[in-house]
Amino acid sequence: MLFHEPQNIPSIGGKLSMKKMTIMTALLGLTIGASTALATTYALPGKGVVLSKHDMNQLPEAGTMTGRDSQGRVCAFCHTPHHKLESNALDYNPLWSHQINIDTNFIAYDSVTFDSNLASGDPLVGPSRLCMSCHDGSIAVDQHYGMAGNATRSGDTWNEIAIGKNSDLSNDHPIGFSLVGINDRDKGIRATLQSANNPLLMNAVPITYLGYKDVNGDSIMTCASCHDVHNKDNVDTAFLYEQQSGSQFCLMCHDK
Repeated sequence: MLFHEPQNIPSIGGKLSMKKMTIMTALLGLTIGASTALATTYALPGKGVVLSKHDMNQLPEAGTMTGRDSQGRVCAFCHTPHHKLESNALDYNPLWSHQINIDTNFIAYDSVTFDSNLASGDPLVGPSRLCMSCHDGSIAVDQHYGMAGNATRSGDTWNEIAIGKNSDLSNDHPIGFSLVGINDRDKGIRATLQSANNPLLMNAVPITYLGYKDVNGDSIMTCASCHDVHNKDNVDTAFLYEQQSGSQFCLMCHDK
């Protein structure tokens, strides 16, 4: 950057020298740069799955991991370029290679402020069913390409990755509902939610950006509305799209 020497620029304390001007400009640049870095380098989607917790090759050799990929492939545990899994239970199928749970009777979250009937006919619409094919504990996480695998993740308590045990999602954040439609058919939660067009803190896109577009074009809340499965940089925060400090992540949607 080129600096042009000022001619005795006035300031509150007198005259501002070129040296002071240069230092102040440099500090300002560092401040802006740091702010920009914080705003743009955290939680950007798709930073890579290699070496993340979704890289099954990183699981310990010992124990129940029997379906390790012989070629060390990372994507193969979920995707295949040919012969994708065919299932009527999937309305979203990104060349899927992993067995899925076809149960359509998952128990949805319900409370005095949220009506579970707001959810679509299938609470696991979109990518959520793909997530649950590992996380509900019914299918081994190392199952892929026809290999059975043996590493299941059971349980449904604190600090476990397994959720939805026995097809029960009643103790988890609701999914499967329209981010826009909830404004018209809720039990009072509307007043505590940000507008569907509220800019997200991470990159100034509307909340509906994180919704799955169903066959009707509605923006549906799914697992992928909170978690970016292809993001090695956010491993320590459960692949979330925003930091948890100060509840920044929750406040992207919840007006508190």
